[in-house]
This record gives sequence, C-alpha cells and structure tokens, in this order.
Amino acid sequence: MKKLTSVFALMLCAAVACLGQTASPPTAAQLTGLYRIDLARSDKLYSVVAGASSNLPFGEQQRFFIDLTVRLTPPDLLAIERRGRRITLASSRAPRIDFDADGITHSERGGDGQTVNTLAALRPNGLTVSVSGQSGDKFNVTFEPLEGGRALRVTRRLSNEQLTQPVLIHSVYEKISGIPQWDIYDAPPPRPGLPPENPPVASAGASARTARGVERDAATLRRALDEWIAATNARDIDRQMSFYPPVVRAFYLQRNASRGAVRAEKERVFLNARSIEVRADAPELIFQESGRAAVMRFRKTYAIEGSGQNRSGEVIQELRWQLTPQGWKIYSERDVRVIR
Repeated sequence: MKKLTSVFALMLCAAVACLGQTASPPTAAQLTGLYRIDLARSDKLYSVVAGASSNLPFGEQQRFFIDLTVRLTPPDLLAIERRGRRITLASSRAPRIDFDADGITHSERGGDGQTVNTLAALRPNGLTVSVSGQSGDKFNVTFEPLEGGRALRVTRRLSNEQLTQPVLIHSVYEKISGIPQWDIYDAPPPRPGLPPENPPVASAGASARTARGVERDAATLRRALDEWIAATNARDIDRQMSFYPPVVRAFYLQRNASRGAVRAEKERVFLNARSIEVRADAPELIFQESGRAAVMRFRKTYAIEGSGQNRSGEVIQELRWQLTPQGWKIYSERDVRVIR
C-alpha cells in the first residue's frame, strides 16, 4: 500500500469537487466511477492562477504563476472507488493510490525531510482530503457527487503565507462509467496506424476504450509537439507547415489567418535567423469536443540568433489542436503569458 502522503501529489495534479449539502456521506455508487472533465462547467485555470499571482510582489509573480499552474492543472480523466472507508484514486496525471478516509490525522516525513500531516474523511459534503506541512502550504480538496452521482465536482483550496488569500478552483467532471478504469495514467503507447478512438460510453468496455483512446491521443499530441519544435529548430518550413490547416483561426494577433500568411511570417523569422533553439516543458493537455479538439499549454524557452539582433525569452504558450481527416492540426497559436 502506498503511503497516505502520496495523496498530496495526486491531489495537486488531480481533478476536484465542491461543497454540497447532503444528509450523509456519498454512497459508494455515487462516488465510484470513471469521470471526464467538463470544461464548460469548470473554472478556467489560467484566469484563476493569473488572478492569484497578480497580488504578489512583481518579483514573485512569475515563479508563483508557474508553480500554481503546474500544481493546479486538472487531469482529463479521474477514476475513483469507495469501499467503505477505503478509497482508491487515479487520474490521467497521477498513478493509482489507496488510503483510508478514517478522519484521523496521519503525520509522516516526506522526501524532503519535512513532516506532512494528512487527513482524509467522508463527510456530508463529500470526500475531503487536507494536507499541511512545514513548507507553509495548506491544501484541501473535496470530491462531491452531483446530480445523483452522474457528475463530480472537485474543489481545491491552496493557502500559502505569501498569498493574500487562498486560491480556490472548481472542476466539474461527468461520469462516463460506473466502473473505474485504473490504467488511465500509465497507458501503453498507440500502435502505428491505429485511428483515434473516442466513442460514446455505453458500458464498462466502452469506458475502457475511451480511456485508452484519450491516452493514445495525448501521446500522439505530445509527439506532434516534439516534431513541431524539432522542425522549428531545424528551420524546416515545409515540415512545420504540415501541422497547420488551410485557415488558422488565431495566430497571435491575427484572426482567421491563411496558411500562406502563417508560412510567410515563419519564413521571415527563419530567413533572418542564423540559429533557433526552442525548448518546451511537458505540456498540459485538456481535450474538448468529445476528444476531437485539444488545448495544449506549456512553458517554452527560445533563443534566436540573427544578423540584426539576438532574441531570447520564456513564455507560456498555447496551441489548440483539431482532429481532421489528415490528423491533428494546429488551429490556434498564441502566447498566454510572457515570463521574460
């Protein structure tokens, strides 16, 4: 059995539910299942993080923005099972863990040597997990079944002595199966030539296929990002333009830009550069439109050496992808935030 403190790592990456008013803790049937995020009903991550970090001194804003973004990014999929007080959790961003929601505070020493206090309990408002330690962070997450168990609302609350007020973010998930799927985190890579699969869920078997389909598409998009960056660094304009559809709905400040206009701008950058080095951290991925579209955000650093002047910087970049008959294409490219 994994240590209860590993709940902290899962909660920082996992999805989350709000406070409700029921007479007793949720039943196993209400809580147990496989869930997929409903973006339309969830808080916008970057709006919440930007608002929280804007109250900090300027020198701390960028560090907190990145830190909060990484810690509060919700996963696309969440699996949960309740058997009495025994809880099992997994998500598309964290592996399976087991713990007891016994209402008792457990103190353990974390990997950095600090004491971590964790309390998990089943309450009238749902399953609540609270974590605190010597780092000054206090974290609370509550999972609350909605609509008779057909949805799950997850509320995360993070307090820190450097924040003027706690950061609160709500995510809502729709239940796509009453049977949890435990391989949503460490799924095998896709087989060559296998088409994306996101069918409606009508059974346990269908839900398993959906979970595997999401992971296949996520792996495909992560590879596409690597190839897109490699084409940029190699200044391979033909290869890079293969990722764009005929019309790009948003290209930085342009709207509904033709592929020719996007190509012209990239050719201008490539022509004036002696070398280009772009690096990207692991991306955040949120699927939309039943898996046919995806929002990808990542931290990007770049350095461009040119005959006129050298440029370098760091941004949070967003690429929006659409699944087409020709594969995944970038229909929106912009910087969400300039770090430096």
